[in-house]
Amino acid sequence: IIEVDQSLKEDRVLFSGAQKLVGMAITLLEAVAYVLSGMYGDLKVLGAGNAILIIMQLFAAGVVVLMLDELLQKGYGMGSGISLFIAT
Repeated sequence: IIEVDQSLKEDRVLFSGAQKLVGMAITLLEAVAYVLSGMYGDLKVLGAGNAILIIMQLFAAGVVVLMLDELLQKGYGMGSGISLFIAT
């Protein structure tokens, strides 16, 4: 779908940025889906304020996982990024 030349630094940077952006978008969509599906209670009982707070909390937790995965991909820490996703 997307042609990326990994030998060019500019293409690698653009691809990495696109990966992060798509990861954050998926995290936000999953957070909204969890709240709207009623996993945290009926939306009428929760209220709009609490629902937004839950979505923000889930999104922030997802971004932290994405950052930790990036650190593991760069070689910091022991093990691979796969174990991080298994733990969450």
